[in-house]
Amino acid sequence: MSATGSSCALPTGIETSGGLPLQENSGDLAAASSAEASDACRAASHGLASTSLRCLATRENHSFPDGWGTLCSQGLAASGLQLQQRRGYGYQPPKPRFPLPDSIASIVEEKTREHRRSAPAPPPAPKLEPRPMTPTSLRTGCIATKAGMTQEWDEHGVRVPLTVLWVDECQVVGLKTRPVHGYNALMLGSGYKRQKCMSPSEAGFFLKAGVPFKKLVAEWQVSEDALVPVGTAIGAAHYVAGQRVDVTGWTKWKGFQGVMRRWGFKGLPASHGVSLSHRAPGSIGNRQDPGKIWKGKKLPGCMGDERRTVHNCLVYKVDAARNLVYLRGQVPGPVGRSVFLRDSRLASPALRASWGLPFPTHVPSAEELKAAPAPGDVSVVPAPDGPGVTAWRNPTDPYLMYREETDYMPVKWKKGE
Repeated sequence: MSATGSSCALPTGIETSGGLPLQENSGDLAAASSAEASDACRAASHGLASTSLRCLATRENHSFPDGWGTLCSQGLAASGLQLQQRRGYGYQPPKPRFPLPDSIASIVEEKTREHRRSAPAPPPAPKLEPRPMTPTSLRTGCIATKAGMTQEWDEHGVRVPLTVLWVDECQVVGLKTRPVHGYNALMLGSGYKRQKCMSPSEAGFFLKAGVPFKKLVAEWQVSEDALVPVGTAIGAAHYVAGQRVDVTGWTKWKGFQGVMRRWGFKGLPASHGVSLSHRAPGSIGNRQDPGKIWKGKKLPGCMGDERRTVHNCLVYKVDAARNLVYLRGQVPGPVGRSVFLRDSRLASPALRASWGLPFPTHVPSAEELKAAPAPGDVSVVPAPDGPGVTAWRNPTDPYLMYREETDYMPVKWKKGE
């Protein structure tokens, strides 16, 4: 339907986007006021098929505040069909901004400057140096990648299953202090991610900190004496062989599973009388009373991909040259998934002090920095049992009870023997 064929009467001064005047109804327009003209303008815009109205009324007929004249000339004051279509795609017309009076703007600016001057100065950046560890000290953890499982035999001939964790370029990317944020924490980043694969705000965070782009970022709350500067590398030397750690990961995704695999149900009998219901959950509730299924009822559903923490894992071996940490036992998650390592919270302060942990982290010496290969250099392959590799030794022989003849049930036939 064309603009000239519209039966809706428009006030004087209303034109289409092409500049052609619309037909007018002189009888109705003569009695229309400025408010009625605006209503007619909005009502007529809904009946147009492909044109958006431009409100070009003069200041004698319509009085607009400062800033609305430009919007009206651009066709933003009317709500035409084209504008409605743009709003459907998320377009929002700009709102007019009215500048503050000079007297009020000067007061706001002065208050802003006064607030900035009264703000406390940021605390100085911590230094990377060895410090004594106190019973209340809390070290940071690290981000590692599960590389798989292997096995070794200790000096007693016992096979030890091991999970290999790779610390992939773990680095401090952020610092939080109690005066500014209310608590002390370190933000660590691991891996690598291209800038094109992250949002501008994420890329700006790493560019401002002056560190490489990281794939995963996590935060650990630490004590005040455990803060280290931004850019500090946290490697496998952060841990020592023989200590206990807590490992947090995400379990393997199993998909939609039934109650027998998901919850370990026994299942219904596999005999006669049970037709096609051997793995069914059975009864799940009553009838009218209570007339519902209680919350938390164990039913079939999605299984896996849940955050789980394994406490008190033993660090069997540490390969600082390869940034590998060997843990005894299993670790939640599939191969290639990231996990979080931290000192065991179940250990007492006296037990943590006996481990000889580097505090706040391992600070490499000048000789270690000189012997270390350049970042990304894979031509230098360290020996598996070279310097920097420490392993835990079991002080007790588990096979001692089989080697010695021990009488566990002595028989005494007479009193006094």
